[in-house]
Amino acid sequence: MHKELQDILALVRGRGTPVALATLVRVEGSSYRRPGSRLLTDGQEVLRGSLSGGCLEGEVMARARDVLGDGQPRLLRYDLRGDADLVWGSGSGCEGLLDILVERLDPAAPPEWLAWIDQARTSRTPLTIHTDLDPDHLGVRRIHLQPDLAASGFVETLNPPIALWILGASDDSRPLVHMAKELGWRVGLLDHRPAFARPERFPEADEVLSGHPAQRIPELGLDARSAVVLMTHNYLKDLEALRALAASSAGYLGLMGSRARSSKIREELAAEGLSCGERLHSPVGLDLGAEDPETIALAVLAEIQATFQGRTGSSLRDTRTAVSAL
Repeated sequence: MHKELQDILALVRGRGTPVALATLVRVEGSSYRRPGSRLLTDGQEVLRGSLSGGCLEGEVMARARDVLGDGQPRLLRYDLRGDADLVWGSGSGCEGLLDILVERLDPAAPPEWLAWIDQARTSRTPLTIHTDLDPDHLGVRRIHLQPDLAASGFVETLNPPIALWILGASDDSRPLVHMAKELGWRVGLLDHRPAFARPERFPEADEVLSGHPAQRIPELGLDARSAVVLMTHNYLKDLEALRALAASSAGYLGLMGSRARSSKIREELAAEGLSCGERLHSPVGLDLGAEDPETIALAVLAEIQATFQGRTGSSLRDTRTAVSAL
């Protein structure tokens, strides 16, 4: 679940008055945003999100006021192909056929699907939701179980946010914590030194633990959407941690340090019959020319993101991957 949706849901729950949620549910041709993009509005201003490069937001907000007034959802269609994009968006890049569902959300009586998302996020399980686009059942949602439903509506799979555990609570971990939280990830720190592993040193972190890796790692609940970055700067502690991590379900392991250091650790693990396989990235991070804690954090988080999306981290200019402007 990306940060935009997390913020939108938090805003809905925190308000005392109804709001309108606009969701991009179908695209033919090219679009500035992809299906699943959302915009939340109170009818007067955009509270969070976007649906286009600015060419449709004003029009959608006007229609949102109608939805807020009568409570009836609406499915809007905008054809921005050809010269229409110049009319709507001054060539902003909205060059497709877009269907947008606008519906009223009342925090006093929240729809059931919000609870489904909360439950899936707590249990860290993927959730696939089918949204009906038929005029007679517009906006009705059900947990998606039947493949043939996809043709009659909008199907979206929401994965749990990435859970990042940083092993090492030194000052150079701070940018990693801050940037990961900006991405909407869950972030925890573990350090064997109690003086370093203090919550007040990392107020943005969701959890800060002290203890030795062998004892603590089995308690972390690592799953396939978990990433662990080892930056203890202590060879023996990194080796101890990787012994425990080899048996974990973590989808990404990153080891700070040189290639020679990484090779030595791999050799020691192999001698013990252990391996972290292709999950282990060392030196950790993409090749961005990073030299300071902030750019190193950027390189590390970019590699984690690419890994969980099944991408290489290559320049989009050199790929044929479909892109979204946001």
